[in-house]
Amino acid sequence: MYQESFIDSLSIFVILVLIFGAILLMFEFGYRLAQLFLPNKINKTISPMATGLASLLAFILAITFSMAAAKNGDRKQLVLNEANAVGTALYRTELLDEPYRSQSQTLLKEYITIRVVEEKSERKAKVNQVILRSETIQRELWKLAAAAHHAGAPEQIRLYIESLNEVFDIHTERVDKGLRGRIPLSIWFTLGLLTFLTIALNGIQVGSQGQNRTLVAALPFALAFSLVLTLIVELDRPARSIIEVSQQALVDLRDSIN
Repeated sequence: MYQESFIDSLSIFVILVLIFGAILLMFEFGYRLAQLFLPNKINKTISPMATGLASLLAFILAITFSMAAAKNGDRKQLVLNEANAVGTALYRTELLDEPYRSQSQTLLKEYITIRVVEEKSERKAKVNQVILRSETIQRELWKLAAAAHHAGAPEQIRLYIESLNEVFDIHTERVDKGLRGRIPLSIWFTLGLLTFLTIALNGIQVGSQGQNRTLVAALPFALAFSLVLTLIVELDRPARSIIEVSQQALVDLRDSIN
């Protein structure tokens, strides 16, 4: 089941502002630290370390973004797979005898209808209801398939049962990858720590030069990191604000059966 975390409840624009503010604070922390500890003596030794940390952070950012983008691609593919699987199962209900055929068709039509929630504001509130009702329909469909298997020709009904199993499997995958398949907390911790060290070290490097910090350079620097981190957060969240997983394949199937 889906349990909304604090991060999931925030608007993506709020998250962007929070990350941007945190990065500016990291930079200011490093800058002020350099003002306290003999800036003229650390200027020459800080540059190689800052470059190395920046390279390491870029590597971790690339890996994390790749993970989030791959998960997003999987979620899109699963929507298409589910539409195909439910459509195939619906066609193969013709292999069943009455009353199993009409009862199974009614349940499958309801199944595909409840899987499509087009209103963004309702998605987080309805996700657990949709999962529970979907699994209830699955149990009812399986009981009908088992009854039809005992009453009719097993060879014909086997094709329908295979399609039904695929529908059940895809549902499990969508729940697992859509709601539980998040970037591990250990990676977020590592990414946050590396970001803090890199930005603070850059602040120290600027402060060690004995000059005032230049906002014209510091603000775009902080904004660039903020945008990348916010994009990763958005891709990892089940409930999206900007980047949505298209439900068009399910919408088309629902419209066609209605």
